[in-house]
Amino acid sequence: MPNLPSQAVVSRAAWKLALLGALGVLLFGGGGKLRHCAADGAELVPFRGVEPFDSGPEVAIQEEGPRLGVPAAPLEGSALVLDQLRLAVLALGREDLVGAKAKFFQVLELQPDHLSALVNLGWIAQREKSWGEANEYLKRAQKLAPDNAAVWLALGLVALEQKRLEFAHAAFAQVVALDPKHARAHRLLGLTLCRKGWYSGAEEELRRSLELEPDDAGAHFNLAVLYLQRQPAARELARRHYYRALDLGSAPDTSIANSLVDNASVSSPSQSAQVPVSVR
Repeated sequence: MPNLPSQAVVSRAAWKLALLGALGVLLFGGGGKLRHCAADGAELVPFRGVEPFDSGPEVAIQEEGPRLGVPAAPLEGSALVLDQLRLAVLALGREDLVGAKAKFFQVLELQPDHLSALVNLGWIAQREKSWGEANEYLKRAQKLAPDNAAVWLALGLVALEQKRLEFAHAAFAQVVALDPKHARAHRLLGLTLCRKGWYSGAEEELRRSLELEPDDAGAHFNLAVLYLQRQPAARELARRHYYRALDLGSAPDTSIANSLVDNASVSSPSQSAQVPVSVR
């Protein structure tokens, strides 16, 4: 498994989360503990993979020219690599994981250090719940690009679904240190802190996620859950975020809806509650 980011690498913001988390435990107390913020695995669907030419904030991988200090391949090899990448992305778009894997394997045969292929194979293995395979590919990617936000995001998601919260916390903190405007990483960091019981830090990260991406249904849903667990419950805030999540496509949750009724006793969200994913 790749090494956790060093103290010198993780930004001051990551250390601030620890202090805020400890304060959150004191503020919420034992009676206000949040049992969960989202159903396990809800962050992993729908699946799209990592597009090799995506210039957005989630994936900062450039495919043109020499990469990571590796000499450029001959023109024929480069053309073959690009052709296989395009076919792999098309297969992912069809949800054809088997076909996508085959094409990414061909990319690695042509160029064993191809970062996008390694990360995508890690994502596919994660989707298939093949943890050993996912860790193998992502470990190789992390060695090639230790400061790549997409690699750390993938590592964090694998750890989160395996309930390895300490590593997930470190990985998502590394993503926001590398890319402070990465809305999804802030949301995932907030979700991880929620599951660790660090509620104040979780609220800060979820609110930061919404500042960057106001229409993220998952962040709205999780904030609604968090506000319902306050003592006393912040029902008006919870109501605002819950119904906004519904407007954005989140599935209704009966226990949350019942908790929002005036004078209703606060209950934890059902285990079936799902958080929709905004994959950008």
